[in-house]
Amino acid sequence: MNAFRTVMPVVQRLLPLLEGNVLTAISNVLTPRPQAPPPQPKVDLAPLESSLTELQAQHRGLRDQVIEQNATLKRVEDQLEMVREATDRNTLEQQELLEDLKIFSGKVKLVAVIGIGVLVVGFVLNVLLFLHIQRVLP
Repeated sequence: MNAFRTVMPVVQRLLPLLEGNVLTAISNVLTPRPQAPPPQPKVDLAPLESSLTELQAQHRGLRDQVIEQNATLKRVEDQLEMVREATDRNTLEQQELLEDLKIFSGKVKLVAVIGIGVLVVGFVLNVLLFLHIQRVLP
């Protein structure tokens, strides 16, 4: 099997001869074989892993803060909704009171007109009675 692996690159270079490409086969044989690249030096990933762990911990902390802030915003939103509803109720009540006050002021004006009318009639009757008494009594 090892011999087959060793011969395989040479066979691959000679295969174009069978197809009739002599120049390609000769250039394949004459070109040097690519050598295996040198092994990569080992990279110390420990600082990256510790930084990644620290970033993950910070991310969890930030996520918890965002969740807490969202809950707080929801509570504030609920409170604002309650205040808005209370304000709307108060506005409706004030409008009803204003309408009641207009109706009441109309009634008070009617009573005042009737009262003034009764006073005028009483005054006229008193004047007539006074004039009648003066005529009857010498």
